[in-house]
Amino acid sequence: MLWFGGALLFGGVLLAARATWAARRGCVTGTHGLLIAVGAGSAVWGAVLLGLAASSS
Repeated sequence: MLWFGGALLFGGVLLAARATWAARRGCVTGTHGLLIAVGAGSAVWGAVLLGLAASSS
């Protein structure tokens, strides 16, 4: 659970940061809001899993 939580947290932050950067750049069209929301949600669930793994150890 620790590795999965860490991967979700890292991947979520990376996805949200990439989508935000692409949206601010303005040269790419697409659903950046959805990607930012998915990235932020993944980061939150990754943090929750890391917290649960740390408290159960």
